[in-house]
Amino acid sequence: MPRNTKPQPVAGQPKAQPKTKSDFILAHPVGTRAKDIVAAGKATGMSFDEKYVYTIRSVDRARKQQQAARAAFGAAAPAGSAAEQLLFAVAAEVGLARAIELLDTRRRSVMAALGRER
Repeated sequence: MPRNTKPQPVAGQPKAQPKTKSDFILAHPVGTRAKDIVAAGKATGMSFDEKYVYTIRSVDRARKQQQAARAAFGAAAPAGSAAEQLLFAVAAEVGLARAIELLDTRRRSVMAALGRER
């Protein structure tokens, strides 16, 4: 039976304080003034200034935007059908220009067989 090494909170016991200054800052709502966060930090024994609060919030905001952009980019190109995956594999193997040539040649032969010359 695996041991749970993470301490479990006991009912009625206050939550544990954040371990780092940045965790402490980010635990506060975004609308909280930097001056108020600095005062709360001093009350718990942490020392930092308003500039540090703004820096931590800025870095966190940029990180969240970057993660959202990565997620959106990944979601924009779903893995298509098996035929599309095969086409991508061929393009990767022979090169995009050669793959386009092969597809164009095949398209022309199909169009000729159907009697629709371009």
